[in-house]
Amino acid sequence: MSGGCFHTLSLSQFGKSLEELHERVAAGHGRVEVKHDGSHHTCVLISKVELESLERALEILSGTGDFRTMCEKLMSLASECGGIAVPQTA
Repeated sequence: MSGGCFHTLSLSQFGKSLEELHERVAAGHGRVEVKHDGSHHTCVLISKVELESLERALEILSGTGDFRTMCEKLMSLASECGGIAVPQTA
């Protein structure tokens, strides 16, 4: 496996290298995209620390006024397109 920080592997390659990949990713050295041959389904292996960091960033973002404004705009656009009903605010 090369020394880059993001790898794409087939499911069979992933299975053969799982222990090494776990050690690298858990230590914060990159991500691994896993593809199943003959399918468009993929997943990504990231460290728990990176996942928690992403979740915390989303939590912080969701509490901002900019986020609420963006959500309102998206809801309005979806409503105009007939996608969803927008709840009326008082």
